[in-house]
Amino acid sequence: MRKARMAESSYPVGAHDYASGAEELERLAAALDEVPRGALVVSGIAVGLLMIGWLGMYFLVFLPRGPVG
Repeated sequence: MRKARMAESSYPVGAHDYASGAEELERLAAALDEVPRGALVVSGIAVGLLMIGWLGMYFLVFLPRGPVG
């Protein structure tokens, strides 16, 4: 079975010096708790802007032209 990359002693930890692997996993889990909320906010803003644009086209372009036919 292959070892995980983070478990290898030669893998560089970088600027973070964690006391243990459990502490690193705890901090990683805490950071990942924030990601979905931020993505939801960004997607909500994008959908809101799309809806505002669609309503603008509807009220400013389609309604003034009147019925077709």
